[in-house]
Amino acid sequence: MSFQRSIKVAFDKTSGEILEADDVFDTAKNSFELRRQYHRDEVELYCCECEQKLNVSGSKYDRLHFKHQPNAAFCYLKETDLSQEETEQLAQLYRGKESARHKTLKNKIAEKLYNLDGVDSICVDDTFIYDGNEKRRPDVYCKYLDKELVFEIQLSDLSLRYIYDRHDFYKRKGVFLIWILDDFDVHGRRQMERDIKYLTDFQNFFKLDESSEPFRLLCTYKYPFLTEDNKLLSKWIEKSVSLGQLKFNVESYQIYYFDYGKKLKVRENEHAKRLQKEREEEVKNKERRRKVVAEEKTNSIIDDLRFLWKNKGYNFSSIEEQMENLDEFELSILNKSDAFKPKDGQPRIHHWFSIAKKGHIGFLEHMIDSSYLEIDLNEKSKDDKTLLATMFENIAIEHKMWLLKRLIRKGYNLKKEDEAILAQIETDPIEYESTLIVFHLANELNGCYLIDELFEHKPLVCIIESAKRDKIIGYRYQKTQWIAFANNAIHSYADYWSYIEKAFKNYGIWEKLMLLDKKKTFQKKLAKFHATNPKQKADCLLLLNTLYPELKHDDESVWYLN
Repeated sequence: MSFQRSIKVAFDKTSGEILEADDVFDTAKNSFELRRQYHRDEVELYCCECEQKLNVSGSKYDRLHFKHQPNAAFCYLKETDLSQEETEQLAQLYRGKESARHKTLKNKIAEKLYNLDGVDSICVDDTFIYDGNEKRRPDVYCKYLDKELVFEIQLSDLSLRYIYDRHDFYKRKGVFLIWILDDFDVHGRRQMERDIKYLTDFQNFFKLDESSEPFRLLCTYKYPFLTEDNKLLSKWIEKSVSLGQLKFNVESYQIYYFDYGKKLKVRENEHAKRLQKEREEEVKNKERRRKVVAEEKTNSIIDDLRFLWKNKGYNFSSIEEQMENLDEFELSILNKSDAFKPKDGQPRIHHWFSIAKKGHIGFLEHMIDSSYLEIDLNEKSKDDKTLLATMFENIAIEHKMWLLKRLIRKGYNLKKEDEAILAQIETDPIEYESTLIVFHLANELNGCYLIDELFEHKPLVCIIESAKRDKIIGYRYQKTQWIAFANNAIHSYADYWSYIEKAFKNYGIWEKLMLLDKKKTFQKKLAKFHATNPKQKADCLLLLNTLYPELKHDDESVWYLN
């Protein structure tokens, strides 16, 4: 590795010149000449950083260099392990301090500060600030009101370490440092320009405003803003500011005009709020678009329903298919549409049943049966009539019992006042009684799919109900004709007899049969049953167990054994 000198330049007080180590020690002749001058006191060599005396020293390889004297106080060049690049940057800084531009700037700063109210104790390049063994000599020092300020003029690149070192030193001393960045370009690509931009949250950079007679600084600061399309961007703004316009942060000991970090947080909050508003608006737009589509589908279905009503159509499969393809939201729009709202205070279902003509039974069936339409079949009319009453009053409606069964199947609850109406529909007393019982049983099933099985097995259910009530129901037997009733049951319902027998025994009918069977006709049929042992059906076992849990067998397989 080639030899690198840690002190690149020295100041000769005798001549007032900066001596370049690489020049004066480049040849043996030059080196000998400088050593001769040094030992004859013809030169006075001082460190450009700490202003302590320097020696001309050699090494075991006879390489001459500048070196601090023994027992010298702290010096940044002596105590810091600097890279070659950092060493060269500092040398360039020291050269610049003796440049005409550097001298002009520090003198202008001092002159303008002299005429500024609140400023005193101005020193130019002749005052050291001490912190223990360390010391720093700023280009310009002053007191402003209750604060101490130092100005450091930068004409060349500085390492980030040097910048931090200067800032940290002055911060420890409670002194505010203002860098005068004479050749600084916020858009520059030099390393120093990239480093210093992110040195603080404030991102304010200063140079002397030489166009202003009173002391002012040109502050270049970063300003965050939002575009119309909510992009968070930043731009650099340059503004001439007075010392009184500057703010002093006593935590970081940094000076700023515009607080970029604080403003950025405000803009970020605004940005987030706009984003949230945009998201909410997008959700609303999406909901609006979704509602438009739902209303289009809804209107199509309603138009088809009106067409089928007008033409007394019976095939509603295409409408059911359309409703099946609706999602939950679209179904809610359909059910909330005006077509299903009360008309002149009358619930729509009552309105339809009151104006229906012959041939509208298909429409009424669909309104009852559809699992997609939210129609309350138990809602009374505006004059407090049940739906059965509304239907009965409309003489144009045919097959009222058929429609009533569909109503019951879909959860219509038979009211007390409906029983008298049912008697007018089902005029046969025996059929009326059994139908009434079955409808009430259906209401207990609460719209369960077992209602279809209940209607299908009505005769079997009437046998069980007869045993349970101790009263023959649904069959044309006298109230004392239990033997004939039982003989019919074992003959006509042999494949359900095991269940019927259990009901007879459970409800106390069995003993009555044994007492009344004087001619043994029932017992003969019973013996014949056991002799033939017909296979028992269990197709309605779930229905019977639901209606009559007291007859449920722990081992349901017994019904399949015969």
